Amino acid sequence: MPINLNGAAREAAAQLAQAFQGSDPQALEDAFVAFQQEIADDLAEQYRDALASSDEEILARRGFPQLTHEESEYFADVIEALRSPNPKQALATIAAGDHNVPARMMPETIIDEVMRDLVEQHPLIGIVHATSVGKITTWLRNKHARQAAVWGELEATIAAEITSAFEVVQVNQGKLSCYCAVSRDMLELGPRWMAAYVRTVLMEAMACGLESGIVTGQGNKGYPLGLDRDLAGDVNANTGYPKKSAIRVTSFRPDEYGALVARMAVTDDGKNKETLEGLTLVCNLADYLTKVMPATTLLRADGTYAHDVFPVPTNAITSMYVQQGEAILFLPDEYDLLVGGNRGIEYSDEAQFLNDNRLFKIVSYAFGLPRWNTSALRLDISDLDPAYVTVRVADVVATSDAGLPNTRLASLKIGALALSPMFAGGTTAYTAATTDATNTITAQAEAPNATVTIKNGSTTVTNGNAATWSAGANTVTVTVTNGSTSTVYTVTVTKS
Repeated sequence: MPINLNGAAREAAAQLAQAFQGSDPQALEDAFVAFQQEIADDLAEQYRDALASSDEEILARRGFPQLTHEESEYFADVIEALRSPNPKQALATIAAGDHNVPARMMPETIIDEVMRDLVEQHPLIGIVHATSVGKITTWLRNKHARQAAVWGELEATIAAEITSAFEVVQVNQGKLSCYCAVSRDMLELGPRWMAAYVRTVLMEAMACGLESGIVTGQGNKGYPLGLDRDLAGDVNANTGYPKKSAIRVTSFRPDEYGALVARMAVTDDGKNKETLEGLTLVCNLADYLTKVMPATTLLRADGTYAHDVFPVPTNAITSMYVQQGEAILFLPDEYDLLVGGNRGIEYSDEAQFLNDNRLFKIVSYAFGLPRWNTSALRLDISDLDPAYVTVRVADVVATSDAGLPNTRLASLKIGALALSPMFAGGTTAYTAATTDATNTITAQAEAPNATVTIKNGSTTVTNGNAATWSAGANTVTVTVTNGSTSTVYTVTVTKS
């Protein structure tokens, strides 16, 4: 169970996430320093409080579960190494071993727990095709599941067809370093606290590193290959793969959206894909709230809202690592995130700390990459129309237009006559009965800039004045106009 951090630690984690978006190494280092210090202080306080209860259930519920024998031994040795006069050598001995003790890495169960928490708490990491590969550093992935078997005798052409479906990925080409610092007095809290501290720092730092890598990793120098990168582009030694050209999207109309998604229906070599299941659109929170959400939210006839209504079933999620005015449309199952083992806990002198602190780092192996260029599209949604289409069922306006001019009536009265059905702004057809020779018609639009035109048959009636009835059915039309958009309400008045 992940630990709930306090406000200061949460803010430090948010600052670290912001630093990951920039290109200033010093700012990133400073954010790491503040981040790990806030977490260390917070966890120390929470652990002391939980420990005072002497209740194992409370400790576990607050994020300090019982350790396995392997975990307990490993973190006890790490604490002793950090206490020693030469922590760098002591930690290196744990990792490399000596004639008395075999080499040991951080237990894989720690990384497994971190990945479980990441998947639960971070939607983008949770939906991609994530695989924990343990100590394996070379991974063979199948890009064409449906072509793993073919009919016919095994000849050169068929063999090439089968082998081309597989690709070797070096998991250890991607390295994610997480820095931790503890004061010597915190080491007295023991292996259980140390394990919780390492898990928490790893989860928060990996959440930032992995999510930014999935979205926009440059694909070299230890970075994953992000969804917004062009796999066919020329790779620069410094900046990695170029970004894909952004496709301008102005609406989610069925014909336009269908054509967009169709680009993803084939592989890079022209083979048809089996499914587009799980199709997902990711953008930042501001663009979701001001563009995507209004464009994909419908008001149902019963007054409730339907969300994420796309012409092709699509999930919408947010990530702070997507730039303003952009979105990425992708197939999560076609992005492979491989999280491998680690080099254990190492001493670090890459930053300066006070003498009573011990700085160490945890280097984990992870790499991610799309299967195809068509696994993801980079979109320009800066001009996306947030309006959704008006839906009419019989004579009921099922939605009001979120971004189009408002042409609804706020009220409609014909003398003291009872309208059937009872008036509602979304209902456009009514009946009424009268024995009067005339009745006053009053209609008010919801929008102050809308105009209202009333006719009794072909005769115009001034709003607020009386209409004269003929025997039998009289058709009253009330037209609300706002700009170039109009809605017509009809009342059939029967004079007896």
